[in-house]
Amino acid sequence: MNEAFTQAIPILHTLHEHGYQAYFVGGAVRDVLLGREIGDIDIATDATPDTVESLFDKTVDVGKEHGTVIVIHHGVSYEVTTFRSESEYEDFRRPKEVQFISSLKEDLLRRDLTINAMAMDINGEIIDHVGGKQDIQRKQIQTVGDPACRFAEDALRMMRAVRFLSQLGFHLSAETAEAMKKDKHLLANISVERKKIEMEKLLQGRYCGQAIKVLISTNLYEELPGLHEYELHEELQKFPYYLLDGLEEVWGAFIHFLGLNETEALSFLKEWKLSTKLLKEAMAISKHVDCHWDAEKMFEAGEHVLLSSLKITQLKHERRVIFDELEAIKRSYDALPIKKLNELAVSGKDLMAFRQKTSGKWIADELHAVKKAVLQNRLVNRKEAIEEWLNACDQQLEND
Repeated sequence: MNEAFTQAIPILHTLHEHGYQAYFVGGAVRDVLLGREIGDIDIATDATPDTVESLFDKTVDVGKEHGTVIVIHHGVSYEVTTFRSESEYEDFRRPKEVQFISSLKEDLLRRDLTINAMAMDINGEIIDHVGGKQDIQRKQIQTVGDPACRFAEDALRMMRAVRFLSQLGFHLSAETAEAMKKDKHLLANISVERKKIEMEKLLQGRYCGQAIKVLISTNLYEELPGLHEYELHEELQKFPYYLLDGLEEVWGAFIHFLGLNETEALSFLKEWKLSTKLLKEAMAISKHVDCHWDAEKMFEAGEHVLLSSLKITQLKHERRVIFDELEAIKRSYDALPIKKLNELAVSGKDLMAFRQKTSGKWIADELHAVKKAVLQNRLVNRKEAIEEWLNACDQQLEND
């Protein structure tokens, strides 16, 4: 058994010793069958949340009304959730109420996708009532039971299905894909924030291109912020977003390949409700893709935008990252005499004193001229040298 599960076995032992069922469930079981790295370990039991709290020393209530308690064992957190059935869903998102039950099978049958609805016992035996193992072998994504029912319960399951396709390289079952086409409109009931989480995971999946094709073939893209307005063309589909680092690079590349101008990009990213910081970084990165770099442009962009946009440019044209080129331009950036305007040896106050003039637009103009001369190595960044240079410029203007 995988070490991650072995470390959690004492929790199952404790529940068993007190007469309760307990199993590993969900994504960790799926990933061990796929040979993928194991993430969080989740446990399902017929013990009630109050009972779970009474059996373990360190617990955190993260949703007892829905059956979930976090148990902390040797510093690791495990979600322990009581077997449950769910009533009619409201808002196409959550059940009106849950009932705690004693049947593992019934608990598994309420889940979204077959590959996520398996359990594993303390001996490593897989319990599969829904054909999850078979679907893994077939590399198939399909819902547990009728997809129309699953999507009517929680419409975000459509996005989750495509997201797993992006991460695993699987395909949708014909029945699941057909239900998405019919029920895509239900996504209108889902908050942008929840859609964004799934979209960001989808874009970072190894098989993102396949996933975007499915968004198009099922017309799900029509229910996603802003996407119905633009063409999701081949170049956008083929780009390897999973090779990027950070969401600012992912969104920057995405809006670049959508072909958005600055005004369109701003509107599009606001529709996705990105944070102000992430929005600004993504737009700056997108703006500098395919840039021809000189000292001034490197200064204006800053190191992060410089390297991020160059990486996207390389992947766009080479389909690989040329690290030597990244290192070379980083050395060029490091060699800049200044990297921020406040590193200039003179300030606006210095110029006012030197010129004996009051503040005005002229200060920004002269600081820009000084900055440009320093970056082009035509001027040493020292106060005295800058004053002499400005004097010389004045004399030149007079002579002209």
